[in-house]
Amino acid sequence: MKLLLVDSSAWIGAFSKHPPSSVVRAIVDSKKNKNLATCGMICLEVLRGSRTEKEFSELREEFEAMHWLPITDGHWDLASHMGFQLQKKGFKPPATDLLISAVCIENRCQLLHQDKHFKQIAQYFPLRLF
Repeated sequence: MKLLLVDSSAWIGAFSKHPPSSVVRAIVDSKKNKNLATCGMICLEVLRGSRTEKEFSELREEFEAMHWLPITDGHWDLASHMGFQLQKKGFKPPATDLLISAVCIENRCQLLHQDKHFKQIAQYFPLRLF
């Protein structure tokens, strides 16, 4: 089963007043097919933006229903290596994006995002973008 890891940038887009239909459709389809994935970093980024306790609880419940991809020492190592290599090429993506990319690469997931940094990372590493 090919998992779809949804970055916080895509979740934020999906929760906006005018969500991109392609993002919403991908999330809905993946949820229906039970191949929606997340990791701790994405969960943290989304949950901290909750406006109320109720919203926090509802979002947390949604995340608990997804495939949970653990973050290992190997992911931190890969993220560090990618950051080092990209810096030499003039790119400095945020550490969070490097870590999410490492989780995605190691788990052979596709990444749904709305963030230019992932496109930069994918130019040099085998990050599969949706």
